[in-house]
Amino acid sequence: MNKKAANIAANEIPEGTQILYGDYAERGTYYSCSYRPDVVYAQYGEEARRLQIIVPHRAGYKFPLVVFIQGSAWRPQDRYAAIPNLSHIAAKGYVVASVEIRHTDIARFPAPVEDVKCAIRFMRKHAETYGVDPNRVAVWGDSSGGHLALMTGLTIGEYDNGLYSEQSDEVSAVVDYYGVSDLLTLGKYNDILDHDAADSPEGLLIGGSVPEHIELAKKASPIHQNLDKRLPPFLIVHGDSDQIVHVNQSIEMYKALKNSGQNATLYKVVGADHGAGIWSPQVLDITERFLAANLHRPRVDKPPFQHDVE
Repeated sequence: MNKKAANIAANEIPEGTQILYGDYAERGTYYSCSYRPDVVYAQYGEEARRLQIIVPHRAGYKFPLVVFIQGSAWRPQDRYAAIPNLSHIAAKGYVVASVEIRHTDIARFPAPVEDVKCAIRFMRKHAETYGVDPNRVAVWGDSSGGHLALMTGLTIGEYDNGLYSEQSDEVSAVVDYYGVSDLLTLGKYNDILDHDAADSPEGLLIGGSVPEHIELAKKASPIHQNLDKRLPPFLIVHGDSDQIVHVNQSIEMYKALKNSGQNATLYKVVGADHGAGIWSPQVLDITERFLAANLHRPRVDKPPFQHDVE
């Protein structure tokens, strides 16, 4: 038997074999991933802040980076809770780094914003280690993490804690899932929690009741940032039955961005509460399409993302 015939024989499919034509074989859009737990990116005295990093594998290829902030009302985070959901995005070809912030038992605003930006700079500094393309970076968060994602994208070049300052904190895309946009109006439509109280999550973030700290509340509110400058595109997703952060927070943020001529898209998820109903395959697919469109990663299976769908 010659070599060619031997190769054919070696690859002969046994009768009864089931054939699966997966996406990786057809388009190269899915990757196996590895998980790098508890990578320290900052040390504040005895307080270490960590990253949970998911890395897709493709030899010699640099992937876009997505820095994710797990929502926690700016309180201690469950650092591992989002890993299953984030893995769906990482497998599409993104290095995902979930950032642990200094929560309000440790430090007040602007500490958590500083931490997100520090994590971005850390990942850029170690781009070779984690297979990151430092020119393609997005930030994404849910709830209080959505608030921090917005703040990160709106304040590029600000809130530097002095670590890895030679690196940029600039991002090319922002994804906000049901985040807080305006501390001054957060409690207006909500009867479950007094968002204005000193011991509310918002009060703890700024160090006192919101009505007594108006200027600091504005400084900590995405909607009160300077929107009349060059900004990255924004994807905002919010459930219309959210009982913790009213959907009005995202509606007003979207309107403010659009009124300033910014590239913003708002998805209202009918029937979804605060998280429940948002983390679905449909929303994750919309998220990945947005990331792909704005991190310049071409897709051949779907049309370009339409930014101005209302």
